[in-house]
Amino acid sequence: MTAIIGLLSFLGIGVGGFLSLKAIFKKQPKKKALIFTGASFVVMIGALALAPTSPRIDIADKSIETNDQGTAIIEGKTNDQSKITLDGEKIKTNNGEFSYEVTLKDDQPQKLTFVASIGDNDKAETIEVKPSKAFVAFLNEEKQDQDTLKKAETALVLAENKPTKKNYDEAATRITSLTKEKDDFTKRLEIVKENVPIYEAVELAETKQTKEQVDSATALVAKATLNKDSLLKRLTTVQQKITEKEKTEKQIASAREAVEKAEQEPTDDHYNQAIARIKELPNGNTELTNRANGVKQTLAAQKEEAKKVAEAQKKAAQEAQKAAAEQQQAQAAAATQTPETPAPNTQAVSQRVLVTPTGKKYHNRVCGNGTYNESTLEQALAAGLEPCSKCFG
Repeated sequence: MTAIIGLLSFLGIGVGGFLSLKAIFKKQPKKKALIFTGASFVVMIGALALAPTSPRIDIADKSIETNDQGTAIIEGKTNDQSKITLDGEKIKTNNGEFSYEVTLKDDQPQKLTFVASIGDNDKAETIEVKPSKAFVAFLNEEKQDQDTLKKAETALVLAENKPTKKNYDEAATRITSLTKEKDDFTKRLEIVKENVPIYEAVELAETKQTKEQVDSATALVAKATLNKDSLLKRLTTVQQKITEKEKTEKQIASAREAVEKAEQEPTDDHYNQAIARIKELPNGNTELTNRANGVKQTLAAQKEEAKKVAEAQKKAAQEAQKAAAEQQQAQAAAATQTPETPAPNTQAVSQRVLVTPTGKKYHNRVCGNGTYNESTLEQALAAGLEPCSKCFG
């Protein structure tokens, strides 16, 4: 108000001065103009005298609580000449009164400093806005709702990425616990439910690894609305494993057949064939390898036995040849003796011959099939054996 009066008085002085000059130039009475000018001047002096030089700000409460939504209204008073600001923002006043609404974002109190300014003079007033108990409870409930919502979202995303029955049930439980129904969550959960049997079919195909399960799962995946490409890749991998498994089973069967043949007819050729088949197996086969090693040991034993038999036959042949030579020498010596003095039958005592376990002849060399054992002529005769016509003919 003082400012308005001052402004009007200033205008009055201007108007009065103009009228006085006009009266002088026109030589008219200038008493009224001077009176008007003087009065305006007096009023202006009075307005200036009454105008405050210091800013004023009054806030009734230095501390105030919010309502249950976290909002509080701060009210204060100032003089007409003061400009009120908060953090540089001008606050609107009306007849020296102002109000300001503040809303807290959390449960922490907030201090606000209002500044009244006239020229370079400032006056500050600070008020603390505290959260009410109702607002703190509201914040806690809101936080709990947010946590519940976040957990529901996490469970739903997991169920969408891996739509198993377990993940679906977990997501359904979380969504049901929400205080506010979310339509988009419900729709997404329904999609998960539709894809659970498809996902389970793929898992079953991966476990069983049979053509029937793969074909069944492939038919269902064609209708999938979640992770379709990923499921198809998984089925392709299963099909590859089945193909590899069938190939391996054929290789194992071939190797088993080769080992069985080597066991029935243990020859070097059959053994080498069995080993070659076993080496073709991707991960080998301990059972077949052990059985092949058994064939190898059998072959080694046969070769050792054959070697001993050959050595025995060779030795027996040498002994027989030696005995035959001695017999010929004895016969030659007997031919030179007189009939009255027969030569002693030393051949019967010391001559070495060859006999067989079931033969009825004794030999001086290996002259046929069978196992020949070394014996003396005396033992052969005692056993009732007769000389071989081929060896002694």
